Amino acid sequence: MKTKTTHFTSILLLTSIVLVLFSCSTDSIENSEIPETTITKEETKASNAIQKVVIYTDEAIAQEYAPQFFQDVDTTDGLCSNQSKSGSADWIAAVDYDGDWNTSNNWDNMVSGRNSGQLIPYVYYYVTYTATHFFILYSVYHPRDWTDVLFLCSLDSHENDMEAVLIAAERNADGSFGSIINAQTIWHSDIYDYTNSELLITSNTSEFFIEAKGHGIRKMNGSSDKDGSYIEYYHDSAPAVTPDKDSNNLPQTVHYNLLALESTLWLQRNNPLTITGTALVGDNGNGSNKASTPWGWENGVLCKNPAQYLKDKYNWTNFSTNYISDTPIQ
Repeated sequence: MKTKTTHFTSILLLTSIVLVLFSCSTDSIENSEIPETTITKEETKASNAIQKVVIYTDEAIAQEYAPQFFQDVDTTDGLCSNQSKSGSADWIAAVDYDGDWNTSNNWDNMVSGRNSGQLIPYVYYYVTYTATHFFILYSVYHPRDWTDVLFLCSLDSHENDMEAVLIAAERNADGSFGSIINAQTIWHSDIYDYTNSELLITSNTSEFFIEAKGHGIRKMNGSSDKDGSYIEYYHDSAPAVTPDKDSNNLPQTVHYNLLALESTLWLQRNNPLTITGTALVGDNGNGSNKASTPWGWENGVLCKNPAQYLKDKYNWTNFSTNYISDTPIQ
């Protein structure tokens, strides 16, 4: 009996040792291998803010701020041999409206383009943005810059014409759309600038006037700019169609479509049939290659670096010049 008791006691002692060792191991895992993590209130707020930032496509941004254009149309020709072509010389179109990128035939192809329904209104857009603001350049093209003034028929006309509007708008802290704060317009070789209080704006849609013949762009002054002979161009995503070629059917309301500048005209920058330097190739009228591309205005900075351009011009505060968008046109 003594031998059995000793053996049983040894088993109990061994079991106790194993239990103690297991308990120590468990405490070690709980206390050492899984440290407690503390997340502060500030970190939680920052994490939530990051998750709520809105990211828009460039197209969506361009659609949000797409302007309304009131294109003055001149259907008379004065003494300049039917240059207006029943008003179609003032119609907005794509640079390659005739199906090719040879811009030195755009003057000649305009009438056949009108008759065949090719003068479909398109506006080129280019979007950049910083943490604080959106910048959208809307470029408008016409195949002809023309006149009806005697003795200036050839001297004051040229093939191809491109003018533009640069919209600057606030970008809210969460990345959403803010209000328009400023617009710059191309009026031939001049830049017109407007604060938001000087513009006619409805729900981020601003209104601009495009003159007949030379197609310079300025702000819309209201009813005084509507003389009964105009086309009202507004943006819509539905496929655009050409205006009615009947010159008696004015005013007209026609919608335009948007084209990304960087995936259309910019890709032709090394095509000698389309662009030379920063000008569109053209040979009709007074001299050659008279129309600038969007990256040619103001030595290119209006298109390539609008944030810095506006910062230098106005010395605005709370205005970032560090782009967080892509900047493919450089």
